[in-house]
Amino acid sequence: MNIPALPGPARAVLLLHKRALLLFGAFVVLCAAGLVALRFAGASGPCGSYGTERPPCSALPLPSYFDYSANLGSAASAIAWLPLVVAFYAGAQLFGAELERGTAGLSWTQSVTPARWLAAKLALPAALLTAGLAVLSLLYRWARGAAPRSLIGDEWYYTDVFVALGPSVLAYGLLALAAGALTGLLLRRALPAGTLALGLTGLVWLLFDGVRDRLWPTAEIVWRQSRGELGRSAWWMEQGLVLPSRERVQQCVTPQSASPPGCRPGTGIREWYAVYHPPSHFWPIQLIETGIVLALAAAAAYAAFRVLRRRHG
Repeated sequence: MNIPALPGPARAVLLLHKRALLLFGAFVVLCAAGLVALRFAGASGPCGSYGTERPPCSALPLPSYFDYSANLGSAASAIAWLPLVVAFYAGAQLFGAELERGTAGLSWTQSVTPARWLAAKLALPAALLTAGLAVLSLLYRWARGAAPRSLIGDEWYYTDVFVALGPSVLAYGLLALAAGALTGLLLRRALPAGTLALGLTGLVWLLFDGVRDRLWPTAEIVWRQSRGELGRSAWWMEQGLVLPSRERVQQCVTPQSASPPGCRPGTGIREWYAVYHPPSHFWPIQLIETGIVLALAAAAAYAAFRVLRRRHG
């Protein structure tokens, strides 16, 4: 592998971690090829929508539907979970192992200041990681957009799909890298640093999975006389009946059905309500989450420089 003309610290990063760089490049190429194949399979596959010449997926054998849906879901998971792999590698190898073996200190004795060393260790991987994740995210959106609605199993609000579809996956990648730098400098041991970086990134990932629906105000609709439907693409938060007293009761489907626990029977009910996120809320939620995660990544990077300065000047 020929190393391009780069500043000394950046060149050293490529030399020390060229195997990981090749693996990452191979992952991006293979995943990109799979997404291109899914794009053309979705655009020209056997499934159509009602009213077209091709039969809908519901009229076809189950394997043709579920194989495509499963492959699209696997692609989303591979992209969304990649930052977790990056977090472990950054903490364990990119920072922790070099501090544990003393190779970082050797670099500092060769006219490379600790701050410049850390900047190179963050900047070059961040550029490569952002480029790779951006390509995969755009290809995933492109592949997903070619398939009929009946062929897509996972909705936009599913965790892996939501992260893979937008810039939040780039923010999680940068957070993973910054967390690896911070834990590596704090612990100076490969395995503990990688484990802690993985845990911190995963914790943020899980926290947003739990509060994502509250990052943007929900929409609300009330149906009168008969209960309407929002469709598959709506992210339902709450639904139920509006009693004659204007009290709302969740989880009641129709006034004619047997009343579940907590529902009050009554024939005078004529209104149903739903609280939900429409597909148009994807970008506001996505951008808010991306901004917060980027702020956390910047805070972790700043803390890493502070730790480095305190310990090594």
